Amino acid sequence: MKMTQQGFSMLEVLVTIAITIIGLAGLTAMQMQSIRTVEDSGNRTHAIWIANDLINRIGANKTAAASYVQANEIRCDNIPAVRMCSSYFDGTDQVPAEDCSNAENAVFDVWESLCGTSALVDGLDAETGSASFINDPGLTITDNGDGTMQITISWNSRTSGTDIDGNTVYFLDDGEIATNPRESYSQVFMP
Repeated sequence: MKMTQQGFSMLEVLVTIAITIIGLAGLTAMQMQSIRTVEDSGNRTHAIWIANDLINRIGANKTAAASYVQANEIRCDNIPAVRMCSSYFDGTDQVPAEDCSNAENAVFDVWESLCGTSALVDGLDAETGSASFINDPGLTITDNGDGTMQITISWNSRTSGTDIDGNTVYFLDDGEIATNPRESYSQVFMP
């Protein structure tokens, strides 16, 4: 009696395809996490850039250093009216700077550093400034009372995923779920 093994090659092919699909799904998940992590890293880099810009601006306007202090975190949608203390291009012409006091210049510095300026260029809205690339930036500047100040820039984390209920969750570096979806960068300095 002769026994043949018909279909065994087909089974091997199916197992190989299944293993390959599982491997590719894992690679895709790792790539997505890598993209999110790179975006968070970019946000931190821009936050450092903004903090250093503000430190330099405060150093150049030391007489109004107290005007930079913010009681609460400010965001671009809740900054008070700002006078344009610097010349700018409005899309067609160069607009000269307004005459500003040191305190008004401090408010302008905070606004321009955090929110950038928008310009109409060839009919398109263009955002300028580092904060234009941060997801919902926030800024706090405090006076520590010992001759130092602290700048804290915060933003929404992009290292997120979806739980089994479909809710967006944010992850910490160790893989634990974060209770706060915002990350921050702080720097203490002497004006």
